[in-house]
Amino acid sequence: MSEIQEVARAAAEAFKFGTKALETTEKLVSFVAKVFKEPIRDAVGIIGDRLKFMRWERQTRLADRVNEILAQRGVTETRAVPLKLALPVFENASLEDNDELQDLWAKLLANSMDPNFTKEIRYAYLEIIKSLTPLDVRILYVFYNTLSNMKIDWDNMTNYMVEKEQICKDLSISPQDYDVSMYNLFRVQCLGPAIRTGGVKLGTEPLTIYKGIDAVVMTPLGKSFVEACIK
Repeated sequence: MSEIQEVARAAAEAFKFGTKALETTEKLVSFVAKVFKEPIRDAVGIIGDRLKFMRWERQTRLADRVNEILAQRGVTETRAVPLKLALPVFENASLEDNDELQDLWAKLLANSMDPNFTKEIRYAYLEIIKSLTPLDVRILYVFYNTLSNMKIDWDNMTNYMVEKEQICKDLSISPQDYDVSMYNLFRVQCLGPAIRTGGVKLGTEPLTIYKGIDAVVMTPLGKSFVEACIK
């Protein structure tokens, strides 16, 4: 085994890259050594220090945002957060370099710490956040606000739909961008297609009209997710 292969393997394990990323790690170590004109082993230290700094920087921002949210609410006494929830939040938030997405982790953590937040915190939210893009988040936020402004009966939220044209107009996005985000939001079960029952019957069963992504409803999971992580 060459020096670079040996060092890359150690680096992959140390930085939690995994053995599948070994070839990429070799290229990265070799490249950094070339850029900085440093020995290969020193290049690993440069990569490691930068990764540690980036994660420290993002963790610091997370702490600042959580403290800011709690301060705005006037919360001075917090409750303990289960390790099963807290550790994945710290881990994922420290890797998230988009502020809009990291804010979801911050709000989830703040609500978990806030004794006045009485809604259920589900572990499923962790996977949902990891699956979203900034546009997905904005669509959910606009969707929730649209329904709130309509003063709907939340117990029957699936009776209220929002149409594609309205969301595209409110967010100034293309129909193509809307389509991609909507299918992803369907996938994580936050939104779903509007289904309406028509007056025509087939036998004893009324025919239903499936709207696909052209007219959409918010699911109970979507509502609870927005309230725990976005709102």
